[in-house]
Order: sequence, then C-alpha cells, then structure tokens
Amino acid sequence: MVTINCAYTEPINPSGAQPILTRAQIWKGLQRKIRQAQDFVPVITGCDVLEDNHAAGGNEVVREAHFQGDGDGKPGRTVREVCRSFWPSKVDFHQPNGAVITNTVSDGEALDGMDLHMTYTFEWRYPDVEEGSEEHERLRESCVRGAKMAVHSSIEAMRGMARRGELD
Repeated sequence: MVTINCAYTEPINPSGAQPILTRAQIWKGLQRKIRQAQDFVPVITGCDVLEDNHAAGGNEVVREAHFQGDGDGKPGRTVREVCRSFWPSKVDFHQPNGAVITNTVSDGEALDGMDLHMTYTFEWRYPDVEEGSEEHERLRESCVRGAKMAVHSSIEAMRGMARRGELD
C-alpha cells in the first residue's frame, strides 16, 4: 500500500489577471465546485449531489463525482465524496478509501485580501502499489501534474464565472 501526498499552490490574482477575484467570489466558486466539479476540473465529467445540509446551516455535502478514464487504459469511475466546507479557508473532500483532497485559500505576504493563493493538497491511496516501485514514482509524478492542472483550471474557471457575473 502506498499513500502519495502532494500539493500545488498558485496565486489567484497574479499581476495582470482580470478580473481580480475577491475571497467572497472564490468561496462562492468553491461551493459551486462541490456541486458542479465538472465546471472546474476537466477529469471530472459530472457530479450528483446526494445530500446537502448547507441550507440547514451545516457544512457538509455528500456527492458522487464521475471521473473520466485516463490515457493509460484506466476506466472512468464514480467516487462518493463527503465534502466539508470551512469558511473562509478550505474545503475537504473525503473518499471512502481514506483519500483526502483539500482545497485551501490562503493569504499571501501582502495580507490585503487580494494577495490570495489556492493550494490543493492530495492524499491518494494505492493499495496495490509497492513503496519504491517504478509505478509508485510514475504515480507520484502524475499526481503532481494533476494537482497543478486542478488548481490552475479551477482558478481560470472562477475567473470566467466572475467575468460573466456568476459569482456576485
């Protein structure tokens, strides 16, 4: 059994980015991502919300996320996730096999509310992979590339939504 831990961080509002995203818009985007992940991450083809207790003041959504297969012949799959939100900083996605994905919004050095960063942290579980094997290394590299893609595509999706007035 191998657990692969990786994280990737990107500035949300780098120099020249338009429109500038506020924390409130980012949070609204993350809440939408829980329910409609396919709008943010290309490897997710759809989501079905099974339970949503936000209306009652809770912080938890249970969903099924549908993932496409990969180019290596791995078939698509559906994963049940428990999504927990912690305003204003993070959303955790818990999978049945123990994997946890965390989306974190953090302040940068300026502490001005606009110097914000998005970090996705992944704790992936691979029960059939041996520690130190070639497959272990290949999976680790793939996870880092996937983390970068997920962060970047999520920020770009939010920016597009903000342009269209969908996060106001």
